[in-house]
Amino acid sequence: MLPSAKDYRRVTRKIETALEPPDSTPSQPIETILDAAADLLAITGSCWHHTDPASGIPIANAALGAPAGTLEWSLDYEFRRPDVNRFEELALRRSPVAAISTETGGEMHTSARFHEMIEPAGVADELRVAFVDPFGVWAALVIFTDRRMTADDLQFVSGLMPAATSALRSTAAVTMLPGAALDDDQGPSVLILNRDDRIVRADVAARRRLAMLPELRPVELPGLISFVSAQARWAPGGRATPATLRTVDGRWFLVDASRLDDGDVAVVMQPAPPATVLDGALRAMGLTPREREVAALVLRGQSAKAIASTLVISPWTAQDHLKAIYDKTGVRSRAELLGLEKMSPASPRAT
Repeated sequence: MLPSAKDYRRVTRKIETALEPPDSTPSQPIETILDAAADLLAITGSCWHHTDPASGIPIANAALGAPAGTLEWSLDYEFRRPDVNRFEELALRRSPVAAISTETGGEMHTSARFHEMIEPAGVADELRVAFVDPFGVWAALVIFTDRRMTADDLQFVSGLMPAATSALRSTAAVTMLPGAALDDDQGPSVLILNRDDRIVRADVAARRRLAMLPELRPVELPGLISFVSAQARWAPGGRATPATLRTVDGRWFLVDASRLDDGDVAVVMQPAPPATVLDGALRAMGLTPREREVAALVLRGQSAKAIASTLVISPWTAQDHLKAIYDKTGVRSRAELLGLEKMSPASPRAT
């Protein structure tokens, strides 16, 4: 029996109440949705990725229940054999919520991902959600269900998006500020993967940094590395989109990958530039692209007059942007804003 309108309203109220105020645990907003909607959507399993807000690249993975297939298997459909509801495309949609059943008009076997990976696991449908707002991409969620999704199901999930995305961004704001620098050799490290994504060569720094990537699965290759490797292997230009992430010991790294002549993939990790790290924190605090531009110029030591000249705006507009930046970050002066680059994770104001 399908849920009634009353059922959708009841669960919506339960979730929205639980999301306010947002929890400080990064996965809590998603876990709240999955727990409350488990019976309503007949959820059998799920997996999700926290993402680099600027690029949308998954940087940490988690799962509940019995997700169908594996991350490595699903990447084959994401890049080599494009299927419906690819996350890169989903994040660009007006409503970034979609199910295989509704996307294919009920002809689910036209999706190779469903026919080859999902249906053999005994799953009836797959629902995908990209948590996107004007400031970035905060997470990507896959839900596997015991029945086919309906238009009402998608409308229910879409209605949760504003509150859930805001909660995810607020929790990110707590953890994305640059922390105190930790000892490191400060140089790039290199990891070479063969066509089967097996490590064939790696320097000492790469091995050490791999062990510090956020990952809940006991695997040789963390999810982020699998993702950028697949993207580099199958992208027309042979390059992955660089992603910034924080390791479990507090360091920030920029991760990039490129396809080599022999088909292997080189993955490079290097300390992330402070400005790049701070950009992610400012996104989480709700700064617009223009406000982030102004903040970057402040961090370079420019005055309001110089900022106005650089951006070809009036000095009054520059001052308005500075006021908005102070309000959103919770600082009261240029000196405090400059101090954000050196702050340990705290509780900045997220809007």
